[in-house]
Amino acid sequence: MSQSYRIKVDAERVMGKIDSNIYGHFIEHLGRCIYGGIYEEGSPLSDERGFRKDVLEAVRRIKCPILRWPGGNFASNYHWEDGIGPKEKRPVRFDLAWGKEETNRFGTDEFIEYCRKVGAEPYICINLGTGSLDEAIHWLEYCNSSGNTYYARLREKNGHAQPYRVKYWGIGNEIYGEWQVGHRSAKEYAKVLREYARFMKVVDPSIKVIAVGADDPEWDLEVIKTAGKYIDYISNHQYWGSDDYYETVASAYWIEKRLKLLKSVIEVAQPSIEEKKRVKIALDEWNIWYRGTPENGFEENYALKDALFAAGVFIILHRLCRSVTMANLAQLVNVIGAIHTDKQGLYLTPIYRVFELFVNHTGEVALDALVNSETYDIEGKGFLARRKFKLKGVPYLDASVTLSKDKDKLFIAAVNFHRQEDIECSIILEGFSPGKEARIYELNGPDVMAVNDFDNPERVKITGKTIKNASREFSYVFPAHSATVIELIL
Repeated sequence: MSQSYRIKVDAERVMGKIDSNIYGHFIEHLGRCIYGGIYEEGSPLSDERGFRKDVLEAVRRIKCPILRWPGGNFASNYHWEDGIGPKEKRPVRFDLAWGKEETNRFGTDEFIEYCRKVGAEPYICINLGTGSLDEAIHWLEYCNSSGNTYYARLREKNGHAQPYRVKYWGIGNEIYGEWQVGHRSAKEYAKVLREYARFMKVVDPSIKVIAVGADDPEWDLEVIKTAGKYIDYISNHQYWGSDDYYETVASAYWIEKRLKLLKSVIEVAQPSIEEKKRVKIALDEWNIWYRGTPENGFEENYALKDALFAAGVFIILHRLCRSVTMANLAQLVNVIGAIHTDKQGLYLTPIYRVFELFVNHTGEVALDALVNSETYDIEGKGFLARRKFKLKGVPYLDASVTLSKDKDKLFIAAVNFHRQEDIECSIILEGFSPGKEARIYELNGPDVMAVNDFDNPERVKITGKTIKNASREFSYVFPAHSATVIELIL
């Protein structure tokens, strides 16, 4: 057996429970994400409410646990009352974020209904740019109040007698950036955040509040020290990728460094927070993004290399399960999307296939696996080349080992990032006695630049097979440029 590559698992080394919310998604009023994506009134592919049925089916297959809306940058100048009531009476507004007209035909009620149809928890991001505390409170009342207030009754008038019970509320989006309507300093934002979070929880104490993080320790520390008592999450946004294969897949490990840094910031701020309070991390925007521009509607087709990046991110999120309990791919459809549509149908990108693999073929309990691998050093760039990274010791092979809730299945999710070489790996299981048969699920394609499209929707896909040599110690050859799950019966 190979000594260079080894995965060793000890049944007693349990790291924690993986929150299913790490497999979340995000939709924004941008390009064809909503209109022409999840929602297309009058299309023969849509239901009576305008929801694309083919997209609905695809989203259900990846069991979307949480869906963030309406932005993104769009949220910072969105007035939610424009998007309720009879559609013919809803005003058309100019959107400052993306310089386009917004019809408001998809609003709060449609969003909640969509979440119910796909089985997702709704996550609403409020307007902290042109909005006000009153507007945020009224939105919360409209969604969650069961009382006799004006906004609770307005929801009933609009045909929704029962409260929506929206649990997750984001207080603004990327407010640290000059591109954002309502741009503020950390000190300014932290003060406003504390006020909004405090009084929104007066209206509904059960809600969870997500604060804007800036991937900047000084900003994040100021926000947590000032408002940590009232918030439940702090966000982090990560966009990377380039045409270089190793730059792209290695950037997952830069994300790991940034998330660990944010975890440390939270620990430093802990004395200023209530003793039992633990602020968690929401990676509520992440993806490969370097080709999507305003000219092409921010659409880019993902290759196998981008899928392997995403698989690396999930392995990292499994490792960080105690601190990162939410993540939202940006975005779900068309706009840097996991799903691509046209008037006739859709195809599923390799990144969608990663969700399909990890959501359906990994467990809820994370084990602290020891992974030995050969490594490489690299410098790279991301988000339209405006950010750079330098990394040492990036693994060619990485893995997450998880256990099913009933402890009857063990899942080894491994990624061979090597572009050309198969990797033979020894697997050692301590405290487990698996059956000899194991099921293999492998995501792969003809080469790392392979994409799916309407003509060839299955270039990159998941294939299955069975092996019969599983035991407490066995070896497996992970093919080049692949993401694989070995499912063992205990």
